[in-house]
Amino acid sequence: MGTYPKLAGQSAVYLLAQMKDIKGGTRANGQTAIMKPIIAGVSDDEMKAIAEWLSKQ
Repeated sequence: MGTYPKLAGQSAVYLLAQMKDIKGGTRANGQTAIMKPIIAGVSDDEMKAIAEWLSKQ
């Protein structure tokens, strides 16, 4: 779907930064309102693992 970004293959550093920005409220545009309650329960270590996994897809 065109409204959702392609996450697979993105840099792990970029993905982690985006997740941290959404969780911290720095990034609050587009679909981030949907992601904020989801990412709120994800630890820093889990975010790093998710970012690394997505970058390898």
